[in-house]
Amino acid sequence: MEKTKNKINRRTRRILLAMGCALIMAGTLLYGNIWLISQQKEMERQQITAMVGLLREQFPELSDAELMKLLKDPADRQERLERGADLMQKYGYDDAFFSAREKRLMWQLVLFNSGVIFLTGVICVMLYAQHRLRVRKEVKELQRYFDELNHGSYDLDPGQTTEGDLSMLQSDIFKVTQLLRTAAEHEKEKNEALSRWLADISHQLKTPIASIRINLDNVLDDPDMPVELRKEFMKECSMQLEWISSLVQTLLKLARIDAGTVELKKEEMDILSVAREAQKKLEILAEIQGVEVVWEDEPKGEVIDPETLGPVPMTGDPAWQLEAISNILKNCIEHSGAGSRVYLSMRNTTVFKELTIRDTGDGIPEEDLPHIFERFYRAKNARKESVGIGLSLASSIVENGGGKIMVSSVRGEGTSFVIRYLL
Repeated sequence: MEKTKNKINRRTRRILLAMGCALIMAGTLLYGNIWLISQQKEMERQQITAMVGLLREQFPELSDAELMKLLKDPADRQERLERGADLMQKYGYDDAFFSAREKRLMWQLVLFNSGVIFLTGVICVMLYAQHRLRVRKEVKELQRYFDELNHGSYDLDPGQTTEGDLSMLQSDIFKVTQLLRTAAEHEKEKNEALSRWLADISHQLKTPIASIRINLDNVLDDPDMPVELRKEFMKECSMQLEWISSLVQTLLKLARIDAGTVELKKEEMDILSVAREAQKKLEILAEIQGVEVVWEDEPKGEVIDPETLGPVPMTGDPAWQLEAISNILKNCIEHSGAGSRVYLSMRNTTVFKELTIRDTGDGIPEEDLPHIFERFYRAKNARKESVGIGLSLASSIVENGGGKIMVSSVRGEGTSFVIRYLL
């Protein structure tokens, strides 16, 4: 729209400029022609006036009325014209004399008109030459810029873009350049993120693999090792392998989401049922940690039976949302002390559906709070075996499903995660 408007404005200005030049030339020609003809008429008027004065001097007996009548409408007009013509011809005022005067006037008009047209043509040629020079200069600037672009430079000052035939092209090139710059920077950031990710994965795998190698070496180096000790080493290897398997599975899920190969379903689901399924899925972990997972009435904070809550329908992918909710609930359980509680609550409005999961643990340090959804980020109070990708995966899933996770925490009081799904 803006581009079309600018194009119309430039075209309108050019038309108005051309019309103005044409009007100036036409006015100049008209004024000059009128002036030359008026000069000729003035000479004729002066000659008639001189003749009237001479008649008055030679024939004083004639009254003014008779004199003017004689000049305007004499009765024997034709006869006098013939006698006057003979007399004037006698003294050289013949047809050739008057024809020469007419030719002189005609040549004056021709020369004047030709001069005006020639001068206008010269001005037009100069303007056109100036325009061509400007276009050539702009083309050279574009060529120079393309050369810089080929060498990886994306700098272009839009303030240097002048209004002309190539201004729209320069503007489009600038927009494309910004897109290329953004794409290049994004690609660079992706490559850097991939490098960091690979480094983090390598770091995370280094410790368990080293532990497995040490345990296996101990078993292989001592054939007479007691059975109980051998079982303990093998159990440790099994735990490390299980941890590696869990890490790989989570990384694969993150990679699929990043690559866009995961298409979250859009089907009717009950988010309350999904949250209760996540609670059931983590019952054993909660029991081992000595943590009770309960539901509360969100406005009053009273513990309630989730069976009393009605369905909370929404559109989404229940399997992936179960993964996200489970990761957040697992994080809250693992950061709660024995004998404490983790609370779940649900809000069902016409605008959004909201699930809150809160614990009563130590809370997250304020400086760590903005980074907890970053991959491989470990807060100061993170568990030793924590990898730092569970919350990142949960955030990616919820955001891909059109939701958002908000977190707040107070040291010594606990942390609250709010998952909000907009309708």
